[in-house]
Amino acid sequence: MKNPIFLSLILLVCFTTVMMGQPNVILIMADDLGWTDLSSPNTSLGNASKYYETPNIDRLAKQGMSFTYAYTQQNCQPTRAALLTGQYATGPQNGVYNVGSLHRASKGLRASTAIIPHNQTNYLTKECVSMFETVKTVGYHTAFFGKLHAIKTGEHAESYLGVDHNLALRKETKATVNGKKVNNEFFAQKDDTKGWMFSHEGLKPYAQPYDASYIKNVLEPLQNGNDPWILEGTPKHLTDALGDAVVDYIQERTQQNTPFFAYVPFHAVHVSILPRPDLEAKYKAKKSKDPRHFRADYAAFVELLDQNVGRILNALDDPNGDGDISDGIADNTLVVFYSDNGGFMGPTDNTPLRLRKGTYFEGGVRVPLIFRYPGTIAPNSVNTTQEVHAIDLYPTLADMVGAELPDPGVHDIDGKSVASILKGEMEVIENKTELYWHFPGYMDVRNWPQSVIHYRHSNNQHYKLFYSYEDGSYELYNLSNDIGETTNLLAGDPDQTTFDLALKMNNKLREWLMNRSAPTGTWRNSGEPVAYPPLNMGN
Repeated sequence: MKNPIFLSLILLVCFTTVMMGQPNVILIMADDLGWTDLSSPNTSLGNASKYYETPNIDRLAKQGMSFTYAYTQQNCQPTRAALLTGQYATGPQNGVYNVGSLHRASKGLRASTAIIPHNQTNYLTKECVSMFETVKTVGYHTAFFGKLHAIKTGEHAESYLGVDHNLALRKETKATVNGKKVNNEFFAQKDDTKGWMFSHEGLKPYAQPYDASYIKNVLEPLQNGNDPWILEGTPKHLTDALGDAVVDYIQERTQQNTPFFAYVPFHAVHVSILPRPDLEAKYKAKKSKDPRHFRADYAAFVELLDQNVGRILNALDDPNGDGDISDGIADNTLVVFYSDNGGFMGPTDNTPLRLRKGTYFEGGVRVPLIFRYPGTIAPNSVNTTQEVHAIDLYPTLADMVGAELPDPGVHDIDGKSVASILKGEMEVIENKTELYWHFPGYMDVRNWPQSVIHYRHSNNQHYKLFYSYEDGSYELYNLSNDIGETTNLLAGDPDQTTFDLALKMNNKLREWLMNRSAPTGTWRNSGEPVAYPPLNMGN
């Protein structure tokens, strides 16, 4: 059971807390958006796309602070679990290492597995004190719009995560159309008895096809070389429907006397790549000047996401849409934009980063991250030093809204707040120099039993050490000088300075794993537990 003292605080503070400049918070999370998939140079050290267009997210970056060393877990479900708990997968209220399971070895791609994987959990425990519950202790109304992951059902978001307004749903809509059962992704379906619908009843008001009024009042103001009028009479895209719901929520909450926290995990731009047709037509007519990025359907999907970010930003400026911005709440709203993992190669290309979603190489875990809070966060600022992970958002947001973190005896937070950096009080947090990843299983050819540490050296050089359990091998990369992870510094005969650094990182990684009793699986041949990385690298 959760600590009754902590739970009672929720009631006490909700009665006693009055809005005293507390910022509203909107946390927008893209799905599978890669580090180079924005047209802003701020988030990717100048490696922006020259084909995809994201003017609204670019505006957000110009108005806020971007982190170029922003990280996640390797794919969707574990990142969301880490975000909502503030814990690595090794945390006692987390336990989510992969999408589905860690028994995803072959799919015909991996001939054999030396290790029997750990059996993970798939959903956050009921003992979890979620990010939602923590902000509620200081009077926040909470909302969830979008991708359902790391929780069993949408109802669980309400019953044990502390969500007040719940629109957590899947991108697939099952309907009976002309007597046949049809499973459709992203676009609304017209069910024979239920009418136009998505997979959540709460989105039904937003499921009607695009009509002239919607095109004129909603889509035309965001027009950017596309012709939205070709959509008239066609099914609504889920991304637009979620945008509709968030805009209405902002308008409704603006009239209340309590702050709000809205978590908006869009399903875009996850496969299947199904963009809005007017935007796809635009990119089919546009010649790419970027050898990494040339798929019109993916480019259109990215801009569809961007347009709905723009709608949210516009709603903060003018909540009731009457053109009078005197009732705007943008100056008292912290907006965060993030992605759940790196890009999925095929639809996009993460160059100069190595590889893709599903791996612990930079292409799999390095993503855009932007914070905007006018008057508190310096505009058009870029932090190129501090590493930030999904686990850090929980304590950071708690810090920004004035909420105490849970009692560590009930729910211990692995992350650390970067609020002092956002407020301009410091450039880096000196005692926050490491990030960790641990994967006690298999995921096709992209991931295997391994542990990884990212370490910022005292000279602010960033290094990453990989340890593979199957063969006991190590890889070390200097990310500051070798962003593409092309040169393993431990290959051949490394110098003593390099070896000493690797040794230091190895022993930090080993200690972290041991302190958390991290699972490693068992050897298939012997049934013995797989050992942690050897002390002093076995020397």
